[in-house]
Amino acid sequence: MEAIIELTKIDYPSVFVAVFTILVGLKVIVSIFEWVIDKFGIETKWMRKKKEEHDLLIKTAHNLTDLQNKHSEDVKQSIIHDERIRVEFSEFMNEIKSTVTKTQEEIKQYAENRVHDRKQSIQIQKELTNTIKEIISNNNDKDQQINNLMAAQREVLADKINQKYKYYISLKGIPEDEVDEFTNMHNAYKAIGGNHSGDAKYEYCMNHLSVIPVESKLIF
Repeated sequence: MEAIIELTKIDYPSVFVAVFTILVGLKVIVSIFEWVIDKFGIETKWMRKKKEEHDLLIKTAHNLTDLQNKHSEDVKQSIIHDERIRVEFSEFMNEIKSTVTKTQEEIKQYAENRVHDRKQSIQIQKELTNTIKEIISNNNDKDQQINNLMAAQREVLADKINQKYKYYISLKGIPEDEVDEFTNMHNAYKAIGGNHSGDAKYEYCMNHLSVIPVESKLIF
């Protein structure tokens, strides 16, 4: 109880002023001490440690700044690299699309050309077939005409051989100057498909009738 009473009797403002005065005095003493040390270049262990801590702090700050700059540069380069990759990939995809489109167009064009070539080939074959048929038809017509001419010629030669046959029978011989002519006529008759009747008349004349010299006087 007495202690409490004693505490109530303390002059707190005076105590506060005294404490404040002591702190200010200590501050002044420390400042004077630091000034003296700095003036004469005296370095205490505490000051050396404080300086080392300050240098370490500065170095750490510089390292952090360098690290931040390096990180910023890495981020920048990464963004540039990513953008380059994006552009190259986009160009690559566009090239693939262009190649696919071009290939599809070439396939389509090839298919269309094949259809066109096939139609053209069919048309050419048709025209060639028609031309061949026309040539064959013309040849058939010519062959028919030749056959008709040969038939007519056979009839003419057969008639001449028949006339010669009758004439030589009446003469009972073949004039000497007509032997070769009669033989050539018969050969021509056989060459164009003459029948057996003309051969028989020729063979009879040549085998059974004598050759009459041209100097002899023919008796009618």
